Amino acid sequence: MNSDITEQFLDKLYDDFSKEQSRILNDIKTDRSDTKEKDQYQQLNIINSLMMSSLKLRNMKKKIKKKIDN
Repeated sequence: MNSDITEQFLDKLYDDFSKEQSRILNDIKTDRSDTKEKDQYQQLNIINSLMMSSLKLRNMKKKIKKKIDN
């Protein structure tokens, strides 16, 4: 299976999203601006979806690789 999107790439992507998520949560704690906070929660929602999707893709790739190897 040739692909530029490897398990390692997806793991790194997940880690990067996780760091961004932490940064945004920290910003929410320190800056209580209602308009900005709404935008930040929208970002968090999108990031959470991307994180879950990247995990699903990684797991699917593992499953496919395991089938091929057996």
